[in-house]
Amino acid sequence: MAKWLRSVRWRTQTGWVLGIALLALSILYALRAYLAPSGAPVRLVVYAFSTQEEGLTQHLFPAFERAWEAETGRDLTIEGVFGASGTLAGQINLGAPADIAVFSNAEHVNWLKLGKRVRRDSEPVIIGCTPLIIAVRPGNPLGMASYADLAQLGLSLLHADPRSSGAGEWGVLAEYGSAFLSSGDRSAAQRQLKAIWQNVWLLAPSARAAMTLFELGAGDALVTYEQDALRAQERGVDLEIVIPARTVVAQHAAVVVDDNVTRAERPAVEALVAYLIGDAGQEILIESRMRPPDCRGGGFAPLVQPFTADDLGGWSAARLQLVEGLWQSEIEPSLHLETYPETPSAGEP
Repeated sequence: MAKWLRSVRWRTQTGWVLGIALLALSILYALRAYLAPSGAPVRLVVYAFSTQEEGLTQHLFPAFERAWEAETGRDLTIEGVFGASGTLAGQINLGAPADIAVFSNAEHVNWLKLGKRVRRDSEPVIIGCTPLIIAVRPGNPLGMASYADLAQLGLSLLHADPRSSGAGEWGVLAEYGSAFLSSGDRSAAQRQLKAIWQNVWLLAPSARAAMTLFELGAGDALVTYEQDALRAQERGVDLEIVIPARTVVAQHAAVVVDDNVTRAERPAVEALVAYLIGDAGQEILIESRMRPPDCRGGGFAPLVQPFTADDLGGWSAARLQLVEGLWQSEIEPSLHLETYPETPSAGEP
């Protein structure tokens, strides 16, 4: 019995010692982070939806790095990971190391709040907007003018996948909302959406993947962001842009991923978000063909009757009713689609 008691006492004492050691180690790491040298280099990771890759990596990130280093004297490196907006939100919820997320819509920020990666009181910052448009072949041979024209027989339509892509979700809102807000008739809007999707034969996981397929000659038309179509024209892609009189304007959102940001990174993270909506950042985004947050100015083509997700009840309600309730439940099961995987961007883990 005495031997057993000594054994129990030894194990108890050992447990206390290990517990104290682990606690001390945790405190040590916390103090090291808290007392990190103010001049230490900073590395940030930004996850952003696919169409932002060139504008951010080639222009905005280098400009902000130079501005930050000139102001603080600290080296800064920003790494970007790009893909479909919904896919990136899922990866971040699973532990991807994003410090900032730039999503195609604010609903994906709500996903991070549900995953407890972003504080519930955090508000997304709208960094810009871009209307949904129809990209067509040179000369607009099928006479596209509105979303209703996408329902004509024999049309071959490309589309980003609403299951993964913010552009795909925005496309559903544009195709439905253009009819509903013109007529006030939900049944007519549902018929238009279903008729349009009878012509969708190819789905891509992101807006950029869909544009790549269109560039390669697939399809007669593509529903996508104006920004990406303008950038494609600048690259020499032979396409025309049709802006329907009534179309949705996609509002793009940035948010700090609070769960990943350390004390040492916080000043640079907050400064980068401020830069995105400041004069210098906005100038770069406009040069990358993203419209300002209010969709006004910047030398872009005028919009006749633009609408937002708020005109359809807000993003959460519109997604529940239109993307999940109508598209996923009633439309997608009846389609015969080809899907293509997306090639990961450089730097993606």
